[in-house]
Amino acid sequence: MKKRAISPAIATIFLIGVAVVGAIAAGNGMFKQNEITQKTTKLDLIDVNLVKIASDKTYFAATVKNTGMTTFSSVNVSFVDEFGNFYTITSLTPLEPGEQFGDHLIENVAVNLGKKYLINIDGTTPSGSTFRSADTINVRG
Repeated sequence: MKKRAISPAIATIFLIGVAVVGAIAAGNGMFKQNEITQKTTKLDLIDVNLVKIASDKTYFAATVKNTGMTTFSSVNVSFVDEFGNFYTITSLTPLEPGEQFGDHLIENVAVNLGKKYLINIDGTTPSGSTFRSADTINVRG
């Protein structure tokens, strides 16, 4: 009687399993590398203030950070009043990855204490890609 250590069928199934596991591991590594090298465009709102100074004066300040991996050639942060008018803070210089931009303005616009207003963040890259985000803020007095 001949003795075999492992049946050829079992050995074949084992080798196919090893090949499949190896292919899955290689594929996962390639997908992770692709995510790392992929350029992302993202702006995060770090801080925003909307303050009623007088009955018809409003202070608006915002700070955004480029948390993506692409430079923004322009960044706009704006709030929208009750009539749909936009009041915008604009970056005059490119915003590199990791950098922050902040500014303020005082406008002749009436806002209501405690009411929420829409904040828009718009960024454009040198290639023309855009990033848009929105948030809300309560008016302080």
